[in-house]
Amino acid sequence: MRHPDWEKRLVAVTEAHINTPLVWGQSDCLLTVADAIEAVTGEDPAKDIRGKYKSKVGAYRLIKKQGFSDLVGVFTDRYETVPVALAARGDAGIFVNEAGDQTAGYFCEYGFAVKGEEGLRLLPRMMATHAFRIG
Repeated sequence: MRHPDWEKRLVAVTEAHINTPLVWGQSDCLLTVADAIEAVTGEDPAKDIRGKYKSKVGAYRLIKKQGFSDLVGVFTDRYETVPVALAARGDAGIFVNEAGDQTAGYFCEYGFAVKGEEGLRLLPRMMATHAFRIG
């Protein structure tokens, strides 16, 4: 279920992260999407993992410890998969690059938002390779 003010709250998350650099365990791709999901639903899906890792290796170690092989598995376990073309603002997604690296993001009014080194990168919506319905 979506929070009554989810649209304003999602815009606030986008504005907060637009220039916030990537910091593993504090402001990385997974936690940025968790902030967006919290804005949409009112519940933080990452409350148990925030601050529990400090590197990409640590993040993937934690994901594997929880029984998942990758980010797609984490989202597939918790949310309904939808075609990328049907993803709505506030839904989550994954971008998989040519090397197979996965980056979590969310669909917003500007496209598909993913955390980059210096802040949010706004990609065309169809660059997402997976999409998940939130709320």
